[in-house]
Amino acid sequence: MNEKNKKYLFDLLECHSPSGYEAPAQAITKAYLHGSCDDISSDINGNLIAYKKGSGKYKIMIVGHADEIGFIINYIDDNGYIYVKTLGGFDVNLLPGLRVDIHHEGKIVRGIIGKKPIHMMLGGDDNPKLKIEDLWIDIGAKDKADALTRVAVGDTITYSSHIEMLGEDFIVSKATDNKVGVYVAAAVMHELAKKKLKADYYAVASVGEETTMKGARTSAYRIEPDIAIAVDVTFTSDIPGADKRIYGEVGLGKGPTLSLGAALHPAVNNKLIELAKKLDIPVQIEIAPSGTGTDADAIHASKYGTATAVIGIPNRYMHSPNEVVSLSDLDKAVQLLIEFLKSVDDKLVLVR
Repeated sequence: MNEKNKKYLFDLLECHSPSGYEAPAQAITKAYLHGSCDDISSDINGNLIAYKKGSGKYKIMIVGHADEIGFIINYIDDNGYIYVKTLGGFDVNLLPGLRVDIHHEGKIVRGIIGKKPIHMMLGGDDNPKLKIEDLWIDIGAKDKADALTRVAVGDTITYSSHIEMLGEDFIVSKATDNKVGVYVAAAVMHELAKKKLKADYYAVASVGEETTMKGARTSAYRIEPDIAIAVDVTFTSDIPGADKRIYGEVGLGKGPTLSLGAALHPAVNNKLIELAKKLDIPVQIEIAPSGTGTDADAIHASKYGTATAVIGIPNRYMHSPNEVVSLSDLDKAVQLLIEFLKSVDDKLVLVR
């Protein structure tokens, strides 16, 4: 990964963009793609769509979602403690003790997620299953009035987490899910800036995948792609206790995954597999028997239907403040998708 791309990726991961509030991330991608595409625009929902014109009949959309999981302030009690609702899915038992960033009027207010300490729970279940209402955020306020000078109901909250390298290839960050998908779609566009394509290429940074999937649905309706590839993170099974009978065999640093299943198009998958073999790009196979849990679920049945595929970036500790991915897996995904876009011409048969 070159230094320009690495800086773009790290800037994207560091910024805050909880589901429904993706504008800071979209601005970073728009700046990165300036001069690399024929057009770049936003829509009413906040999707960012970059476009490169081809000479043939097909339209190809590669989409990653720009939103990360987060919280939104729901209530502040008389003592100044803050209660929240979630923007996306969480393992609530993971949250106590974490530091968070509250985004208020362009400033960051540091908070700590609190719960009743273990010493006050003696005699009961020492490790109960927590609900989000069992937790609060402490900003060191004296009371509600003091808290309201710094935060407000409706403020969004994200993990306070910085990017670090784990060894030479792995990075740890709060929001690889799924800003790495946005990175891949944008990096492909950047690399193809001076190349001629047969197919039109749309690189999409969608919004709201973690909550509503509105971004994928509305951008696909607007673009009407013939082919759509969702790039998202996927679980790894290279951790202690993972049952490979359920999750298959997926590991970090072994290449991106390709999903096979009912919602996914055989001709697109076969083309990707063929190219991966030809170029010696390692690809891990995942099985998605029905839904994929990605933007592809909102796209494949859009209008008259779309030939969809899902490229996965293996991700350890998903939906935690310390998600781990491999930079080499990202590079391989970019390489594969560049070759796919270069290979698609009007001879590709999609109708079955």
